[in-house]
Amino acid sequence: MPVAEDLIGLAARVVLHQVVAPSRTGIKRRIIGATVCGVLAAMAGLGALGWASAALWLWLATVIGPARAALVVAVVLLAGTFIFGFAARRIARAPRAPALASVLNSKELAGMFEHHVPQLVIAAAIGGLLLGMRRRK
Repeated sequence: MPVAEDLIGLAARVVLHQVVAPSRTGIKRRIIGATVCGVLAAMAGLGALGWASAALWLWLATVIGPARAALVVAVVLLAGTFIFGFAARRIARAPRAPALASVLNSKELAGMFEHHVPQLVIAAAIGGLLLGMRRRK
């Protein structure tokens, strides 16, 4: 499987780059590391699912015959697919918490910016100074 070897090699290079790159900030390193680990975990999970279905097929082939065993394994995999699909659909359609845009309308936001310009300028200056100090370290 050259594709899997290429993916594992790419993941290893990314992890090595993250370890030896001191210029990366902590949050970037954590996000990239979590992504690489998540992809590797998904690949391992798919491989385990393949081996488990093959083992089930081999065991069922001795009990009910090879053709029926293939059908049973296919039904089990389809049932898992439908369960995960419906769960994903339910999660995607879950009600979301109200965002700031739904709490404040555009007139209130415009008024807030017009009446609080000095405070916004001071906050932006302090934020810029703090960000500059953090990058300097």
